[in-house]
Amino acid sequence: MPTQNRSFGSIRRLPSKRWQARYSTPDGTRYTAPHTFDTKRDANDWLADARTKMLRGSWVDPTASATTFGTYADDWLSTRTLAPRTRDLYRYQLDRWADTPVPAPGGGTVHLYALEMGHLTLPAIRRWYGAVLAAAAASASTAGPRDRRNPARVWADSDPGRAALAAEQITPPRPTGRLSPAVLDAWTAAGSPPIPTRPRGTGHRQATQIYGIVRAICATAVDDGLLNANPCRIPRAGITRAAERPIVTTADVHELAANMPEHLCAAVHLAVWSGLRASELFALDRSRVDLDAGSLRVDRSQIVIRGKFHGYGPPKSDAGNRVVHIPPHVVAMLRDHIRDHTRPGRSALIFARPDTGGPIVDPVRTRAFAKARAAIGRPELRWHDLRHSGATLAAHAGATPRELQHRFGHSTAAAASIYQHATAQRDRELAHRMAGYAAEPPQLRVVAG
Repeated sequence: MPTQNRSFGSIRRLPSKRWQARYSTPDGTRYTAPHTFDTKRDANDWLADARTKMLRGSWVDPTASATTFGTYADDWLSTRTLAPRTRDLYRYQLDRWADTPVPAPGGGTVHLYALEMGHLTLPAIRRWYGAVLAAAAASASTAGPRDRRNPARVWADSDPGRAALAAEQITPPRPTGRLSPAVLDAWTAAGSPPIPTRPRGTGHRQATQIYGIVRAICATAVDDGLLNANPCRIPRAGITRAAERPIVTTADVHELAANMPEHLCAAVHLAVWSGLRASELFALDRSRVDLDAGSLRVDRSQIVIRGKFHGYGPPKSDAGNRVVHIPPHVVAMLRDHIRDHTRPGRSALIFARPDTGGPIVDPVRTRAFAKARAAIGRPELRWHDLRHSGATLAAHAGATPRELQHRFGHSTAAAASIYQHATAQRDRELAHRMAGYAAEPPQLRVVAG
């Protein structure tokens, strides 16, 4: 049967007695329905649906939507401008949770990479995200990193161990050094308790990270015309609240520094009083430190990926390019450190490996800091908590939000606020100042308006 032309598209009856429909877009590209129809009315309905989508602006290229999410995601990642560590994180998360089939709670698996873009719907995303949440939680519930200390020392530092040693009038061991025979005998008598394990967390952070990545990919797919709308619309998915980090007191800072290797003592003080990120602090060289002005020029940061040094790059954001001034007592410490530990030459790293003068990467710093925090009884501390505490000190010293934003290299005031912490002493001071208004209420000036 000859083709029957219409105001939009055309239909024709095939020798098989079935009906075929096709249409052209404004750019002249012709599209044929992916299947034939039993009746002429069905073919007309298909054309009407395509026409309606075009008029509403929700039409999607049917051939492009057949592209798998995996193909599109890999292309998206390869064309994004990302910091090396961010790119590595995205690649790892996509490999772990999208390119690998994830067991679904109700049975079966969900393989996001295998889905065609045209099938990437809210229900599909919801099923995938539910599978990721369950799998991440199961992974996190397994035993976490073990304490690397001697099991007898861990036991002696626990409440049962301290009680047992006190009952036998045995002197508790020092944080480091050889264990006495009496302590070892007491540990054996207690049944040689193993080092306890601890859960890694809830897995929520991993789930929110990969959800945010997939949502960003889908947003680009909407712009490219592969999706009508972003299917990542699960309420509150991809949102995580940063846990309140502990405050490092000035006494803690001195104790931590005293328990670090000699060539890293000043780094602890500088991390607090400058607020530099670890990647920025360990990228400093002589040319970027002005002791006379008491300032640090921050314009580069280490690139360390999975423990390996890959050179230097720009700071985390444009706001990271800044000059930071440090207090006089830290200038004095830094001057002594440079005299005793920094090699000559403008390009010599301020904090470097004593044997080679090369960069100190994350694993080396982390191991040294782990020993120091254990020695002072603060095993929960992380190196980044030094920066957190520095922001709190700056806020208590009267820094405005804008000054904090500049000093700590944040692109937004909201990011800067994450690193501020309220303390009970500060709140008490505020309450006492407010109490002064009880005796004599403040005079409020009314502005006519």
